[in-house]
Amino acid sequence: MFAGPNGSGKSTFIKAIQQECSIGFYINADDIEYLLKTKGNLCCSSFIPEEISQVNWDTFITANKGDMRYEYIKSAKVTIKNNILYVLSTELNSYVAAFIAEFFRYQLLNLEKSFSFETVMSHSSKVNFLHEAKEKGFKTYLYFICTSDPEINKSRVKLRVSKGGHDVAEDKIEKRYYASLDLLKDAFLAVDRAYICDSSIEGEEQSILFEKNGEEVKFHKEIVPQWILDYLINHIIKI
Repeated sequence: MFAGPNGSGKSTFIKAIQQECSIGFYINADDIEYLLKTKGNLCCSSFIPEEISQVNWDTFITANKGDMRYEYIKSAKVTIKNNILYVLSTELNSYVAAFIAEFFRYQLLNLEKSFSFETVMSHSSKVNFLHEAKEKGFKTYLYFICTSDPEINKSRVKLRVSKGGHDVAEDKIEKRYYASLDLLKDAFLAVDRAYICDSSIEGEEQSILFEKNGEEVKFHKEIVPQWILDYLINHIIKI
């Protein structure tokens, strides 16, 4: 799982990791939303190695009737034919894309295929998913990247928009920033391996500052940013 607040540089970091190792099938809700808006459909084989059908989708949404996004999903009229996914209504938004991404993740989980996904990790369901993956026998990894101040994230999202990228409201950026950090400890403890990075300084290489391998933890720098101390290290290391 590649996690961190909006504007932290997850996509850039993922590209660097992909050059070093395989990350399996890759699921990103932003990519899903972009493809559906520009092409009008998704080829499911780009996300899942086996053919899926309308039955798979209907079963999944029925099992998630309690999800706050359920009404958005129903009104979106998602249809799967010949392994191609369509959104038949105009109700396509980030909620629908996130739900489709979750659908793909659970299909891959059930198929026991290696995969990775990107998330702001602002909801505890992402940590719960890590636990489910471990119960299925997956080896789980967390790559968490963040900045020292949500104002940095807001500025970077503005820059991204100026270059044609997707926007996120400033109040959502700040809310998700702190929600993501609040879940960092739980996510860190849930996985087999974890890597923590800081991207506060623009243009500086996003190097790993702190990592976990099983029960062992390791510092890669003598001094780490305050957010890593406040939201992670001070909670897991007894001084």
